[in-house]
Amino acid sequence: MGDVVIFGASRGLGAALAAGVPELGETVWCISRSRPVVIDNTDGIARRWIEHDLADSHTFDKVTSEIGDRPISLLIYNAGIWESGGFSSASDTEIRAIVDVNLTSLLLALRHLDANLRKSENARVVLIGSTCGLENEGTTSVAYSATKFAMRGVAHALREFMRPAGIAVTVVSPGSMATDIDLAAGRDAALAAHDGKRIPVGDIVEIVRLLRRLSPASCVKELDVPALADTDV
Repeated sequence: MGDVVIFGASRGLGAALAAGVPELGETVWCISRSRPVVIDNTDGIARRWIEHDLADSHTFDKVTSEIGDRPISLLIYNAGIWESGGFSSASDTEIRAIVDVNLTSLLLALRHLDANLRKSENARVVLIGSTCGLENEGTTSVAYSATKFAMRGVAHALREFMRPAGIAVTVVSPGSMATDIDLAAGRDAALAAHDGKRIPVGDIVEIVRLLRRLSPASCVKELDVPALADTDV
């Protein structure tokens, strides 16, 4: 066994993963710029917040110093930002931040925590992508889509790099999600809030929990999970 590390755990899907994926007695490292809403949960799971801005790809010292040499059984990279007003109006700074958060910091996280993953049996890496990173998806968000497409490339290369150590790498690419409805509110609340057109965060939580239950012989490479109403995928 080992710890769980979740990048981008402050809210939305990240908070849901931090709340619903860990098991009793585990320690979860929640890495985000703002304080995660699940830190105060009292359910027998130790959640620790590491304040870190993933747009600053120059240093991971705080992350590595706090986690130290602890074994990691599950690393989830959930962080992702996109053009706030469309690609044409995005500033150079915004484009660089999208690349740093979605891609550069992902690579740094994997390199810095590689040794920790290798200390756990049946360790797994789960990268949260997007259907925007799939071929012919139809989105007009250029920088975001490019980095999510690149994430899939990272996963394929990383899978071969980590295969000798028995570490499975999976990309989960969800479609439209009801990230505004907390996991605790339940699936029905998420479906009702969006007329059944967005995926409840609990569905993705269940997928990640399933991945953890697989034997060391299994590796799920990619899971594309569009909302049924996403007709452009």
